[in-house]
Amino acid sequence: MAAAPRVVVIGAGEGVRRARAARLAGHYAIPLLPAVDILIKRQMLPDDGYVIDSPPQLLDRVAGAGGLLPVLAFVDLVVLLPGAGSSGTEETSRVLRYYDARGVLLTVGADTPDDEIILVIDAALRGRGDPEGPPGTPWRP
Repeated sequence: MAAAPRVVVIGAGEGVRRARAARLAGHYAIPLLPAVDILIKRQMLPDDGYVIDSPPQLLDRVAGAGGLLPVLAFVDLVVLLPGAGSSGTEETSRVLRYYDARGVLLTVGADTPDDEIILVIDAALRGRGDPEGPPGTPWRP
């Protein structure tokens, strides 16, 4: 992989989500950033990849306050860990449809072992710049 990935991890319970996001950041040797710093405090993003940890409710609030901010519009992959912390509101569904329509949403069971999650995410990220990649892989024009 030439460039470090830009990943957002949402869903699941806070502890599970944070642990998974931290594991991804460590795996790719990139910073882990809390979504509140990016979305609310408008912290600048690093140029060389990052993992953003975000509860779905925060994305709901940002989407409801005028839409998604550009940082989240240009991520390489959004990893959804469905679980107890996932919201079933229409706003969350709208946010997830937004990412799914752009081919960057990947749903992984929150109880999937860390090593398997990393393999699935690595495979999805490998196809991100290849329009001829396998079906269902993210592609960033």
